[in-house]
Amino acid sequence: MTARACHVSAAMELDDVNIQVVDYRWSANEQITECEDMFILRYRPRPGPVSVAAHMRHGEVRDFGQLMFFPARTAVETTPAKVNERARTVECAFKYDWFRRIWPERDDWDDEALARCYDMRNFRVEQAMQRLGMEAESPGFASHLMAESLAQSIAIDLARHFTSRNSARRVRTSDGRFSANELNRIRDYIDSITQRAPTVDEISRQCGISSAHLRRSFKQTTGQTLHEYVASVRLAKARSLLAETDMPLKEVAFRLGFASSSTFSSTFSKMAGETPSGYRQRLLDRR
Repeated sequence: MTARACHVSAAMELDDVNIQVVDYRWSANEQITECEDMFILRYRPRPGPVSVAAHMRHGEVRDFGQLMFFPARTAVETTPAKVNERARTVECAFKYDWFRRIWPERDDWDDEALARCYDMRNFRVEQAMQRLGMEAESPGFASHLMAESLAQSIAIDLARHFTSRNSARRVRTSDGRFSANELNRIRDYIDSITQRAPTVDEISRQCGISSAHLRRSFKQTTGQTLHEYVASVRLAKARSLLAETDMPLKEVAFRLGFASSSTFSSTFSKMAGETPSGYRQRLLDRR
């Protein structure tokens, strides 16, 4: 599904899988129709809603979520975009024969299965798509091997997601507290999010419980508010980037989802008691 104006900012081509990071620019009233011969998974790193909705085949018009799956040889038609807007998307396109070898059982996509494609909620797949985007943007040692492994993992998790009637497992509490495993699941999800801070609503949807229940149980289990934990994770990531890379502050701010380097600097200073530049220089002086 390609808007008339788009820019591929990063790409990686494997034997059976193509990975791209695409910046779309939709114009108001623009409408797209596609029917690809590949299975395509799209992930929007930023959770804000888009004004474009769509229907597959001749089903109901549905809104897109952050994670969307488009089965091969299935017609997709969007509604006209309501406004001019931009959206960054990590895309993973699986060749038809390769994907069918991994998941031969699924041949026909009925309306019920297609309805689950617009807004998948699957932590493992989201996490893998984030890593694929990072590999495409900043290739490292054995990047192609890493990407192939992630692509296979994604394909298997997609099969599991659509095979299971209830793919999102609800987090449970006992006496208002999370078990160690459930708490680790929540922390792993928060830790995995890049280029932004996850919202309480996002985390609660991932857990299958209300936002109020999540806040209350997290505080009762850890003694720390959920907001404090999310902020501490962001600070730890900032310290790691400042200590282990020579990225400019503007790039560090972007990687962490801050609107500007000045916003990042003021937030870091408030939490750490020193500026990002001061922190980096202090570490350099120790070496």
